[in-house]
Amino acid sequence: MIAIWKLTAALAAAVIGVGGPVVAAAAGGRATTAHSPMAAGGHRLPAFESPVCGTPAGDHAACHLVQLLQPSRYWHPGPDGRGPGHGGGGGAVPAPPASGFYPADLQSAYGLASAAAAVTAGPTAPTIAIVDAYDDPRAASDLAAYRASLSAATDPATGLRDAAIPPVCSASGQSGCVAFTKVNQTGGTSYPKGNSGWAEEISLDLDMVSAICPACNIVLVEATSSSFANLAQAVTEAKAFHPAAITNSYGGGEFSSETSDTAVFSGSTGTAMTAATGDSGYGVEFPAASPGLTAVGGTTLTYTGTGAGLTWAAQTVWSGAGSGCSAYEALPGWQSDPGVYSQNSVCTGRQVGDVAAVANPQTGVAAYDTYGQSGWLVFGGTSVSTQIVGAIYGLAAGSGALRPSPSALYVDTGTGATGPTPGLVPVASGSTATCGDYLCDAQDSLPSGYNGPTGLGTPDGTTAFAGPAATAGSLTFSPPSVALTAGTTAGPISIGLSQAAPSTGLALTLSTTSPTGGFSASSSGTPTASMTLSVAGGASQSAPFYYTDQTAGSPTVRAAASGWSSGTLAVTVTPAALATLVVSPTSAAVAAGSSQGFTATGTDLYGNPVSVDPTWSTSVQGASVSPASGSSTTFAASASATGNGLVTATASGVTGSASVSITALAPMSAAISAGSVAKRGPQYKVPLTVSADSGSGTPISGASASIQVYAGTVCGGPVISSGSGTTGTSGQVAFTFSTRKAGSWCAAATVTDAGHTPATAQTTFSS
Repeated sequence: MIAIWKLTAALAAAVIGVGGPVVAAAAGGRATTAHSPMAAGGHRLPAFESPVCGTPAGDHAACHLVQLLQPSRYWHPGPDGRGPGHGGGGGAVPAPPASGFYPADLQSAYGLASAAAAVTAGPTAPTIAIVDAYDDPRAASDLAAYRASLSAATDPATGLRDAAIPPVCSASGQSGCVAFTKVNQTGGTSYPKGNSGWAEEISLDLDMVSAICPACNIVLVEATSSSFANLAQAVTEAKAFHPAAITNSYGGGEFSSETSDTAVFSGSTGTAMTAATGDSGYGVEFPAASPGLTAVGGTTLTYTGTGAGLTWAAQTVWSGAGSGCSAYEALPGWQSDPGVYSQNSVCTGRQVGDVAAVANPQTGVAAYDTYGQSGWLVFGGTSVSTQIVGAIYGLAAGSGALRPSPSALYVDTGTGATGPTPGLVPVASGSTATCGDYLCDAQDSLPSGYNGPTGLGTPDGTTAFAGPAATAGSLTFSPPSVALTAGTTAGPISIGLSQAAPSTGLALTLSTTSPTGGFSASSSGTPTASMTLSVAGGASQSAPFYYTDQTAGSPTVRAAASGWSSGTLAVTVTPAALATLVVSPTSAAVAAGSSQGFTATGTDLYGNPVSVDPTWSTSVQGASVSPASGSSTTFAASASATGNGLVTATASGVTGSASVSITALAPMSAAISAGSVAKRGPQYKVPLTVSADSGSGTPISGASASIQVYAGTVCGGPVISSGSGTTGTSGQVAFTFSTRKAGSWCAAATVTDAGHTPATAQTTFSS
């Protein structure tokens, strides 16, 4: 993609004036490797698309905005008419654009028109905080121009008419208008230096929030630069406004210390946070990897027909959307349901993303920017989808039922639900790479509809982002926790109601996550995997029941009733008594003089692991085990050991054995020879060669040879010199004996090799 960027830079500059300096990395201890726009998925932009912010320097982020350079030709469905740049003027009301989706289009595609109409502009309306880098000096005037131009405007492509868009307030505290506030990363009004590339990002962000939640108030926090340190400071400042959502349309490559920033890039009880997954295809970026925010991927949005006959096609994956498995962030609990939201064999880290919206530049949106640009532009990239989802959180807050945590998007599978999340439409086709699994390919989506590029799907209204309807009451277990041994029964247990059951009574459903758990009405009853308890009208407690389980662990037992908050019982199941002891390996062939390790594991009657500390013994003559107790031991056979036998572990009266056969050692012979004496100055040097073979002339390589040299013709007494080595493929290893003394010497060699009998040899020589 770097090559493509270079190729398109001249064209982009001619059309949009792509600008902004590349900022040097700031000090700060994060990884200094720059994020590459060519991620693992290999997504390349066509020549008529251009990344707005280019490649970031190390420790910096890039905005995730892509401009469609010739929208009159390439925007779907490619209407002929006014091209980019029509309607400039730095704040004057421009004529509406000819290309790019309008607010009414996006609200229609995502089922948001009624929710947007329900929010009233004014001081009490929800606030969306947008974090970007550098300054857009014309942010306020361009925002006002976009809102004025598209208020009640009709998209010439789709035939859909926008609702009236409230104007930007001219003073604080006004009703019927939207408050726009711009601050720097510390809350002041001394803004950073301008950057035309990031100014396009800012314009797009402001316009997309205006398109989805026209009545939402907007705060723009401008970081001093695109470094993660400054952006993190800007996010912290954004939190001070207590907005419904904070949007982050930027990112960079993951780094090993990113978890220290996770708390900053996380929402709170009243504030959602969104981040773009990236525009480089398969691969994970930060801050999208933070488990405390909603990671937003991208789709392609197309339609047929116009006006009342317009139909939105099923959305598909945009190949540029980032996706994958985080290298540093742990898999959050709400993504960990195996086979529903994740697969351990594929990913054990934070999965990216969570949801998605339009990001394909060829089905992109219209935005208005005059800082170095000429007015209307068409954009794509996950910056677009990130702002759309952030503004949907604003609509949810406007209904008084915001659910800001990304965990709320994932259905509680404890209720037995495994299908798509209500309010989200799974994306079933398209991919970001060829990775062979759901993290890049929507055709491999999990049963919940989850896949990496689009997460759980695209919004259909605000249902997935807003809280559930008020409940009639809550359910609690009495006692709140139980402990039992596998194969036994706990109880009696009952369910308490926070208020009396309705006059028609209430049906409570009991379920467990354990594959062997069950419920019964009495301690001697036959357990069933689920159970329904009937509570009479006016009663506030259920009849007692009993719980049985054979699988050790901490299963979740749940009580649920329609319209009531479910209750959970904390259960601890410990293993039963030791029933089986298994020694591994179950059999072994051990050469005489060698050793073999053995391990014992225990299980109860139901196959649950039981911790054991057995004693060990062996029936093999000439062999021993050490240590004599513990979970493992080493069996050692002497050089003279022969025959077969057992290695046995014993614990709590239970035994387990492994069979052992002793294999005899193969013969090996050794020889040592001395070569001709060489005198060099005062030194006498004598080459010595040790040989090992099978006794029939076949060389033995890899044998260990040691040599000792004694004074005189008898190998005994003090050792004058020694050495060791390993025989080569010829079965030989060479040594050199050096001395300043002329005389007679005796050399003795010992050769050992696994599976062979040790061998010795001697020779005498003179110097």
